[in-house]
Amino acid sequence: MEKEINVRAYLYYLIILLATLSFLMSCTQRSGCTDPASDNFNIDAEVDDGSCVPMTLKFVGLYEIDEECEIDAYYYNMGIEAGFNDPFEIVLNNFGDFGVNISAFVDGRFFNIPDQFFLLDGAVINIMNGVGEINGDFINITYVYGEENIPVEVCEILCYRF
Repeated sequence: MEKEINVRAYLYYLIILLATLSFLMSCTQRSGCTDPASDNFNIDAEVDDGSCVPMTLKFVGLYEIDEECEIDAYYYNMGIEAGFNDPFEIVLNNFGDFGVNISAFVDGRFFNIPDQFFLLDGAVINIMNGVGEINGDFINITYVYGEENIPVEVCEILCYRF
């Protein structure tokens, strides 16, 4: 009977131990990046560990531009910086060598340039249907240049990071 009591006691302690371990494991929170605007966002992370890398960061820098449009070619410099109003926003400074800043919105390694306009020498200039993609130190951008809401030409930009 003494052996039976010892076996029961061991089983009792084993069940208590397993229940305690199960409870403690369920309390463990997974750490990682919890910011969906980051390249290393972890959907399973419950606690932010400070490792987030903004999705816009890979675009930030100074670039040498080789732009080919249907009418002419252009060479100039352009800077890209993170936007301040939206975690997915980047700002392309001196876009098209016009001396203006254009906003774009990042989605992974791609970005979209919403239709935008500005005045240049009294004419309304339109930037339409812009898209871009980063590949290492290079960015490819395609957009439609227009004047007074009339598409004039399609332009392709190849950006080389300094």
